[in-house]
Amino acid sequence: MRSLYAAAAFIAATLPAAAVQVRECDYAADIRAIAEPWEKNTRSFYDGMVRLAVTDTGGEPVCCSMHLVVLVPDKEDHLGGRFCRIVGDKDGMGFLGIDFQRLRTRYDAGRGLLIEFPYQLYIDGLKSRNGVGRVRVNIDKGTVTAE
Repeated sequence: MRSLYAAAAFIAATLPAAAVQVRECDYAADIRAIAEPWEKNTRSFYDGMVRLAVTDTGGEPVCCSMHLVVLVPDKEDHLGGRFCRIVGDKDGMGFLGIDFQRLRTRYDAGRGLLIEFPYQLYIDGLKSRNGVGRVRVNIDKGTVTAE
């Protein structure tokens, strides 16, 4: 039985992550929407140049009010500003939940920082589906892309 669980875990780990969408910031990036407590729902990387925050738009829409906000240095801004991107599900929607405490990162010098986070996706009101979102931040290129 133990080998069956190990095999299932191995197969699950090798499956591709569910796709997420990166878009320009909108209402979901409002600072008032940062999920409480802020200390547990924000992180920074690259000596504070890249910032992540989980936002919750107050349960609206009920199905998908959680988003991941990414702030990255703006190469075009000579005053040192940042640009903002939101990571969510397709069609501008968010997630039912994001497990920010289980967020993991890996750095690749040629590609940038890979951010992986578990989420719950709303299905039909009775069911939800778990997934892992993957987003790559490359500050040299000034990009935030879904993987």
